[in-house]
Amino acid sequence: MKKAFFILSLLVCSSVFLQAQNFVLNINSTGIKADSIHFQVFDKKRDFKDSIVIPFSEKAVVKQKGIMPAGYYRVMADSNMLFELLISENKKQNLTVTTDADANVVFANSEENANCLAYNRQSEIYAGQRAALQKQFTDAQQTMPQYMLQTLAQNLMAQDAEIQREDSIYKEKVMAENPGTLLASIIRFSFELPQPPQHYYQNRGMLMHYYAEHAFDYFAFEDARMITTPMAVYRLREFCGNLLYMQPTEGARLTDVLLTKAQTSPETYLFFFNWLEKTFGTIGTSYWNEEIYRTMLRNALDYKDLTSSKHNACQREYDLLNRNLEGTQIPDFHILWSDDTKTSLYDVESEYTLLYFQNPDCPTCTEVRGRLAVNEDLNKAIASGRLKVVTIYFEDDEALWRRYLAEKANPNYLHGWDYLNEINSKNLFDLRAIPYMFLLDKDKKVLKKDILENEISDYLHHYQLVE
Repeated sequence: MKKAFFILSLLVCSSVFLQAQNFVLNINSTGIKADSIHFQVFDKKRDFKDSIVIPFSEKAVVKQKGIMPAGYYRVMADSNMLFELLISENKKQNLTVTTDADANVVFANSEENANCLAYNRQSEIYAGQRAALQKQFTDAQQTMPQYMLQTLAQNLMAQDAEIQREDSIYKEKVMAENPGTLLASIIRFSFELPQPPQHYYQNRGMLMHYYAEHAFDYFAFEDARMITTPMAVYRLREFCGNLLYMQPTEGARLTDVLLTKAQTSPETYLFFFNWLEKTFGTIGTSYWNEEIYRTMLRNALDYKDLTSSKHNACQREYDLLNRNLEGTQIPDFHILWSDDTKTSLYDVESEYTLLYFQNPDCPTCTEVRGRLAVNEDLNKAIASGRLKVVTIYFEDDEALWRRYLAEKANPNYLHGWDYLNEINSKNLFDLRAIPYMFLLDKDKKVLKKDILENEISDYLHHYQLVE
């Protein structure tokens, strides 16, 4: 009797436990061999990460006590993807999926995911039809005379336009049938951008500007679920890459427009801001761009729903970047020179000054010094007496600086040490990444902040220091 009671209690507890699960995914598979099932979430950066891992079985159950947040997921058998999963509502979910070794997938009780599968299949058909047209033209280029090729091209383009029209009609239909779902937002974002004007293809800068300006025309900023999708990150990567082909001022403007559109919710805004900050606001990376980052920070500080901690962090960064801007006079500080005399930066008399902050043993500083040494324009400007190069060591290892003077210092430059540690103690310059150079006029006003080694010749010519 006690044994029967124990078994009954166990069954009741098991039933209660299953009922307590707010997310249950039943996976019925045939012909698949694997060690484990991986339920994965996109990390909003570049990869899918495991959220739940269970041993593989033909009747596997993925479950979680808490609500599975709305978003974009995928399910793997070891390293092979079984299917993708869209969750549009933050509510209790009990889903059943059947799949096999031929990648056939059936959702038994999720209309959205069933519709997503049908949409993907039809999209592949349209893509295949367009690829076949492209192949037909490519093959014809090998054998067909030019006058016939032109006629064929026009015919194929008309067919391609018709396929695109049918595709657009189909997308609109599926969106209308799935209102308010993540699927509808994903489809909306998948619409192709209108082709840029033909002459843009002759100018890479204009073409990249067009794609950057219109990259998020169809993005559903009001749908925070979209930031869980890899397509949002892929488009951000393209956006950032395209900005490299335009002037920083225009890149900053387009970034400001994008962030303003993202102010639909703090979650969406921080996704875009943090991603762009990592790209353009990380000092020392190839994408680092002070003008774009400054514009981003100003946008963030104007966003009323920014958290206080993020606002304070942005304010600190903004204050740093706004120091020593072009047209301002940089602060003076005391210097110990290589001949052991002590003066200050303002005592350096020169029509122009290239101020070079460095650490003698910094590998990048060493590389830049080497390239500066063989820059003919720079050497001519120094020889003319109109330009002085001033290197400044701003840390506290005097022995290191003395070795640099004895072994590495260029005799054509002035070499100084911030021996009173004023630069760091007074936070006079933003020197988180070195080397850092300023081009100054005779009054120590900034002509170019953070001038790069490969920009120096252009500025020397601009100010007519060399012919």
